[in-house]
Amino acid sequence: MSFSEWERQKLDVQGFCDVEDPAVARGLRFSPLVCTVGAAAGTVLYSAAIMYFLAVMAAIGLVFHRTPFDWLYNRAISPVLETPPLPKRPAPSRFACFIAMVWCTLTGSAFLFGFTVIGTVLGVALVIVAGVMTVWNYCIASVIWRKLRGWPER
Repeated sequence: MSFSEWERQKLDVQGFCDVEDPAVARGLRFSPLVCTVGAAAGTVLYSAAIMYFLAVMAAIGLVFHRTPFDWLYNRAISPVLETPPLPKRPAPSRFACFIAMVWCTLTGSAFLFGFTVIGTVLGVALVIVAGVMTVWNYCIASVIWRKLRGWPER
Protein backbone atom coordinates (compact mmCIF):
# COMPACT_ATOMS: atom_id res chain seq x y z
CA MET A 1 0.00 0.00 0.00
CA SER A 2 1.36 3.37 -0.91
CA PHE A 3 0.68 6.83 0.46
CA SER A 4 -1.45 9.49 -1.09
CA GLU A 5 0.37 12.71 -1.95
CA TRP A 6 -1.25 14.40 1.10
CA GLU A 7 -0.14 11.59 3.45
CA ARG A 8 3.38 11.66 2.03
CA GLN A 9 3.59 15.44 2.48
CA LYS A 10 2.45 15.21 6.13
CA LEU A 11 5.24 12.71 6.86
CA ASP A 12 7.81 14.80 4.97
CA VAL A 13 6.84 17.92 6.92
CA GLN A 14 7.54 16.03 10.16
CA GLY A 15 10.90 14.89 8.80
CA PHE A 16 9.92 11.26 8.25
CA CYS A 17 10.99 11.38 4.61
CA ASP A 18 12.21 7.76 4.60
CA VAL A 19 9.05 6.20 6.05
CA GLU A 20 7.43 4.08 3.36
CA ASP A 21 5.37 1.65 5.47
CA PRO A 22 1.80 2.78 6.24
CA ALA A 23 1.95 0.74 9.47
CA VAL A 24 4.84 2.91 10.67
CA ALA A 25 2.93 6.04 9.67
CA ARG A 26 -0.01 4.85 11.76
CA GLY A 27 2.32 4.00 14.65
CA LEU A 28 3.69 7.53 14.63
CA ARG A 29 0.25 8.64 15.85
CA PHE A 30 0.54 6.67 19.10
CA SER A 31 2.62 9.22 21.00
CA PRO A 32 0.32 12.13 20.05
CA LEU A 33 -2.66 9.98 21.06
CA VAL A 34 -1.24 9.41 24.54
CA CYS A 35 -0.44 13.12 24.80
CA THR A 36 -3.95 14.08 23.69
CA VAL A 37 -5.53 11.82 26.31
CA GLY A 38 -3.07 13.02 28.95
CA ALA A 39 -3.64 16.68 28.11
CA ALA A 40 -7.40 16.17 28.22
CA ALA A 41 -7.13 14.51 31.63
CA GLY A 42 -4.78 17.20 32.91
CA THR A 43 -7.11 19.92 31.70
CA VAL A 44 -10.30 18.40 33.09
CA LEU A 45 -8.61 17.74 36.44
CA TYR A 46 -6.76 21.10 36.51
CA SER A 47 -3.69 18.97 37.17
CA ALA A 48 -0.29 20.62 37.12
CA ALA A 49 1.25 17.21 37.86
CA ILE A 50 -0.14 15.61 34.70
CA MET A 51 0.91 18.58 32.58
CA TYR A 52 4.42 18.58 34.07
CA PHE A 53 4.62 14.82 33.48
CA LEU A 54 3.74 15.39 29.80
CA ALA A 55 6.33 18.18 29.64
CA VAL A 56 9.00 15.76 30.89
CA MET A 57 7.92 13.14 28.32
CA ALA A 58 8.22 15.76 25.56
CA ALA A 59 11.65 16.84 26.86
CA ILE A 60 12.82 13.22 26.69
CA GLY A 61 11.60 13.05 23.09
CA LEU A 62 13.47 16.25 22.32
CA VAL A 63 16.75 15.07 23.83
CA PHE A 64 16.73 11.35 22.99
CA HIS A 65 14.96 11.44 19.60
CA ARG A 66 12.23 9.13 20.94
CA THR A 67 9.53 9.83 23.47
CA PRO A 68 8.90 7.25 26.20
CA PHE A 69 5.63 6.58 24.37
CA ASP A 70 7.63 5.71 21.22
CA TRP A 71 9.66 3.26 23.30
CA LEU A 72 6.43 1.79 24.71
CA TYR A 73 5.08 1.37 21.19
CA ASN A 74 8.30 -0.24 19.95
CA ARG A 75 8.60 -2.66 22.90
CA ALA A 76 4.97 -3.56 23.61
CA ILE A 77 2.67 -2.70 20.72
CA SER A 78 4.78 -3.16 17.59
CA PRO A 79 5.64 -6.81 18.39
CA VAL A 80 1.97 -7.65 19.01
CA LEU A 81 0.84 -5.95 15.81
CA GLU A 82 3.87 -7.34 13.96
CA THR A 83 4.73 -3.91 12.58
CA PRO A 84 8.16 -2.34 12.15
CA PRO A 85 9.43 -0.21 15.04
CA LEU A 86 9.09 3.54 14.93
CA PRO A 87 12.13 5.47 13.68
CA LYS A 88 13.94 8.14 15.66
CA ARG A 89 12.28 11.54 15.58
CA PRO A 90 13.90 13.95 13.10
CA ALA A 91 14.37 17.66 13.80
CA PRO A 92 10.86 18.89 12.86
CA SER A 93 9.26 16.28 15.09
CA ARG A 94 11.66 17.08 17.95
CA PHE A 95 10.75 20.76 17.52
CA ALA A 96 7.14 19.67 18.09
CA CYS A 97 8.34 17.99 21.30
CA PHE A 98 9.94 21.29 22.32
CA ILE A 99 6.70 23.19 21.66
CA ALA A 100 4.74 20.56 23.61
CA MET A 101 7.22 20.77 26.50
CA VAL A 102 6.83 24.54 26.77
CA TRP A 103 3.06 24.40 26.28
CA CYS A 104 2.56 21.71 28.94
CA THR A 105 4.84 23.59 31.36
CA LEU A 106 2.86 26.81 30.88
CA THR A 107 -0.45 24.99 31.26
CA GLY A 108 0.72 23.14 34.36
CA SER A 109 2.04 26.36 35.86
CA ALA A 110 -1.28 28.10 35.26
CA PHE A 111 -3.03 25.31 37.15
CA LEU A 112 -0.41 25.28 39.90
CA PHE A 113 -0.75 29.00 40.56
CA GLY A 114 -4.54 29.02 40.43
CA PHE A 115 -5.04 30.52 36.98
CA THR A 116 -7.53 27.84 36.01
CA VAL A 117 -9.17 29.81 33.19
CA ILE A 118 -5.82 30.39 31.48
CA GLY A 119 -4.82 26.78 32.15
CA THR A 120 -8.10 25.53 30.73
CA VAL A 121 -7.77 27.65 27.58
CA LEU A 122 -4.19 26.46 27.07
CA GLY A 123 -5.17 22.87 27.84
CA VAL A 124 -8.13 22.82 25.46
CA ALA A 125 -5.98 24.34 22.70
CA LEU A 126 -3.32 21.69 23.34
CA VAL A 127 -5.91 18.92 23.16
CA ILE A 128 -7.14 20.29 19.83
CA VAL A 129 -3.63 20.59 18.34
CA ALA A 130 -2.57 17.15 19.59
CA GLY A 131 -5.90 15.74 18.44
CA VAL A 132 -5.32 17.07 14.92
CA MET A 133 -1.97 15.28 14.94
CA THR A 134 -3.55 12.09 16.25
CA VAL A 135 -6.47 11.98 13.81
CA TRP A 136 -4.96 13.44 10.63
CA ASN A 137 -1.21 13.08 11.29
CA TYR A 138 -0.92 16.83 10.62
CA CYS A 139 1.71 18.38 12.89
CA ILE A 140 1.24 22.13 13.20
CA ALA A 141 4.57 22.54 15.06
CA SER A 142 6.41 20.76 12.23
CA VAL A 143 4.79 23.12 9.74
CA ILE A 144 6.19 26.02 11.79
CA TRP A 145 9.62 24.33 11.73
CA ARG A 146 9.42 23.99 7.94
CA LYS A 147 8.41 27.65 7.54
CA LEU A 148 11.46 28.61 9.60
CA ARG A 149 13.97 26.07 8.28
CA GLY A 150 12.77 25.03 4.84
CA TRP A 151 10.93 22.19 3.21
CA PRO A 152 12.33 18.80 2.21
CA GLU A 153 13.03 18.18 -1.41
CA ARG A 154 11.47 15.19 -3.08
